[in-house]
Amino acid sequence: MSIKKDKKFEGINKDFQKMKSILYEQFETLENVILTGLDTLSKKERESFSKNEAKLDQLELKMSENIIQTIGLQQPMARELRQLISYLRMLGDMERIGDQLNNILHFFMDLTPKQLPENQRESIHNMYDMSLIMVKKALDSFENEDHETAIWTIQNDEVVDDMQRKLINRMLRKSTPPSVAIEDVTNILNFGSILSSIERIADNATNIAEASIYYQNGTDLRHKELPDSSEE
Repeated sequence: MSIKKDKKFEGINKDFQKMKSILYEQFETLENVILTGLDTLSKKERESFSKNEAKLDQLELKMSENIIQTIGLQQPMARELRQLISYLRMLGDMERIGDQLNNILHFFMDLTPKQLPENQRESIHNMYDMSLIMVKKALDSFENEDHETAIWTIQNDEVVDDMQRKLINRMLRKSTPPSVAIEDVTNILNFGSILSSIERIADNATNIAEASIYYQNGTDLRHKELPDSSEE
């Protein structure tokens, strides 16, 4: 690498490490909420969690721009180009993981009381812990160029899916009154899942539209308010 290119890669990796560290901090904070409830989270911890979410968004924007500049100006070799593209793909996933953690925290705000039922807490924590392990192993596999760890992570996605199915079925059996058919409750849950999937499709359509605008005039609208069309 040239000195300039080397500094570019060094800066990208440094920001990647920051993003990873913030993400793990978010996982740790939310784990405490899962184990002890939202009310045990201090005001300072809540504010820190919110600030970290904003930091993840900003780091994704910064790194994406640096990666695009490096690809366009530094003429990376084939292996370097694959690394940059891999960074670019992972950034979106890491930012979305941060969003999901933030969503879970907000779901706790709607609970009454604001904690998980004691008889479900361990199972939900186990599923959460497994997802964290998968995130860590996936990121480690990239940094260590560990193919086997990457394969392990992909394969264990089915394990988490199975944990989710069993947990939902157990919750239904324990929580549904005898007069209510399990099938009816299952349908309601499935309808909710369908609606969530449709909503995510709309989110993806928005992302595509934002990418189209970026391609057309270089304006990056991610994590920003959409400008008034009358001002254009």
